[in-house]
Amino acid sequence: NPLVDTLQTRAQREREFASDVAHELRTPLAAMALQARAAQQEPSPERLQQLEQESLKAGRILSQLLDLARAQRNATDALAPARVVLGELAARLIASHAPAAYESGHELSLVEPEEPIAVLAQPLLLELALRNLIENALRHTPGGTQVVVAVWQTPQAVGVSVSDDGRRAQVATVLPAEKGGLGLGLRLVERIAEQIGAQLERDAGEQPMTTRFTLRWPRA
Repeated sequence: NPLVDTLQTRAQREREFASDVAHELRTPLAAMALQARAAQQEPSPERLQQLEQESLKAGRILSQLLDLARAQRNATDALAPARVVLGELAARLIASHAPAAYESGHELSLVEPEEPIAVLAQPLLLELALRNLIENALRHTPGGTQVVVAVWQTPQAVGVSVSDDGRRAQVATVLPAEKGGLGLGLRLVERIAEQIGAQLERDAGEQPMTTRFTLRWPRA
């Protein structure tokens, strides 16, 4: 029964996502407990700094989950799909991430054609997906890395890509996701892509880039 198969597949994805969330939260929470215990026995600025870093990591994970829940609720209750100009969205997100990129030593830029490229999608979900891809590139690459957001179109599809020329850490080599392969941020993007009619893809990109994540919408 195709309906039963679809429901079983969806349930399996939900279980995998819940497992990923538990794993992502377990690591910083366990580290926080260890660092707090060590700080009690031997207080030091270094231990307190490590405790702060793990707390911020757990906070980022919870913030991502809250953003997704909020966007999904708004998409269901109020906001219908709308025309989103990809270049305008990308420029706005690059501007908001420019201070963080400057502090971490990343070069963040936008490439787009002169003709505006738009897609029909739920605006909040699309913004959340692209923001996670940009933050993923800034967080998982060393300082000095170029991060390029590119808006593009071909006769077959339109889309937006986030590429970098840095070495990635703890990121899967294949999409769609395999068990344990993707970090939570990319899991969120993968789930959002399904809801906004896009495909999330990963490849090496064009030289000198080494990693590229793409949201692709096939042309009707």
